[in-house]
Amino acid sequence: MFPASIQAYEWNENIQDYPEVRMLSVKPMIRSKGIGGALVEHCIKVSKEENNSHIGLHTASFMKKAISLYERRGFERIPELDLEPMNDGIIVKAFKMDLKKDSL
Repeated sequence: MFPASIQAYEWNENIQDYPEVRMLSVKPMIRSKGIGGALVEHCIKVSKEENNSHIGLHTASFMKKAISLYERRGFERIPELDLEPMNDGIIVKAFKMDLKKDSL
């Protein structure tokens, strides 16, 4: 988890007031065993314990299973926070969860 109130990306000067899940990955040979979901749930739990109002993340469009996981956990798309880090047409999609809602 990347903490709140720190510039998260060198190519983007925005500073978010909530933590962000960063670089979450599970080895291909052990995927579909609930590990990714457990990691996401842990990040949500820690963020709530730290009294954050939101938690966010960015992911690429081709990460379809990851996007499905995030949406099932209650993350919502926030297109206005999307990034195009390499200026190559590849959009990194933003998601955010309101931790004040009962989302788990």
